[in-house]
Amino acid sequence: MACPSCAAVAAGEAMPPPWRNPQVVTSVASGLLLVIGFFGGKLGLATLPETGLYLLAVIIGGWYFGREAFDELIREREIGIELLMSLAAIVAGLMGQWAEAAMLVFLYSISEAAEGYTEERTRHAIRALMDLAPKTALVVRDGKEMRVPVEELVAGDVFIVYPGEAVATDGEIIDGRSSLNQAPVTGESVPVEKAVGDRVFAATLNGEGALSVRVTKTAADNTLARIIQLVEEAQASKGRSQRFIERFGRRYSPAVLGVGVLLALVPGLLGFGWEEWLTRATVFIVAAAPCALVISIPITLVAAIGTAGRQGILVKGGVHLESLARIRVVALDKTGTLTLGQPRATEIVPLNGGIEADVLSVAAALEARSQHPLARAVLDRATELGIEVQPADDFQSLTGAGATGRVQGEQYFIGSPALFA
Repeated sequence: MACPSCAAVAAGEAMPPPWRNPQVVTSVASGLLLVIGFFGGKLGLATLPETGLYLLAVIIGGWYFGREAFDELIREREIGIELLMSLAAIVAGLMGQWAEAAMLVFLYSISEAAEGYTEERTRHAIRALMDLAPKTALVVRDGKEMRVPVEELVAGDVFIVYPGEAVATDGEIIDGRSSLNQAPVTGESVPVEKAVGDRVFAATLNGEGALSVRVTKTAADNTLARIIQLVEEAQASKGRSQRFIERFGRRYSPAVLGVGVLLALVPGLLGFGWEEWLTRATVFIVAAAPCALVISIPITLVAAIGTAGRQGILVKGGVHLESLARIRVVALDKTGTLTLGQPRATEIVPLNGGIEADVLSVAAALEARSQHPLARAVLDRATELGIEVQPADDFQSLTGAGATGRVQGEQYFIGSPALFA
């Protein structure tokens, strides 16, 4: 889907870089220690320093998911995949296989770090969307104008929106006429003309006219708040494959741990040798740790969502990404979804024997002093055709209709069909 907040993200605070995410930092540090230890051993590094590097890789890389495993075990009485991965790494180390333990921890920490960083990017996008709305509103109460926080607005309040300001919350225009840029909320690239009786949405940008708006929805229940809520719910949803992995893990982890304990205890009690069967139980736990299975889904989703994001597409969760595999027909109805979201003048039709270049020259002269997106399209067309634009004299904006001015001493009008009707 197209992301209404993309412009806000681009214009607002930059996304924190990966190296400021603790999970990413610890995972990378674990990988570096693993690499140094491995090549150090190949180059003749002593066993003790090599083992120390691997041990540090295990501790640093496993810090977050190990703590999560402990919390799940103590507080929720659950044995999760995190606990199994932690035990597998510890047991591998106790067997003297610290390199394998470090590799196991590093691979799993990559999955956790990638998933955590993706969630952080999502939260940042939501924060940018929230920042679109103004923090205060100019309210008329008891005949006086006063600035109040938007949270204090109640249904029935009347607030004023000056040109260039954002609408504080959803409401109905009771006085004034203007064009509003609704792109932050609806994705429409061209401003929409609004007059008395029309609805306006929170965070939309007012154009050239002042508006008096009666509140119909509070800040907690307006369009922007509902968009944020829907985005959060969608992002919390997980794909069918990921849900299966989680259900599988809740049953698989205790089963593996239980079988491992039985392998270690039962043969020893029967006199088959404690050391041999303890080693076999340890190998079983390490081999049965579902590292590859666990990291496969999150890593795949992160890679796909990241690639889509770089192409300008926001996928709001794994469940929606998986649904794409079942789609056979796509219907697109909004300007800006397949286009650049910027209007262009594609054709000029002169009437009464007029000349195309003359019509465009006059139109560009009038639009040279306008900030409307359609004015920019006219000027761009004039530039493409090499027409030199001289701004009109006595320019006057006609709110919600168009503009007028003098070009080479003659009065001209430009605007919507309603202006000439």
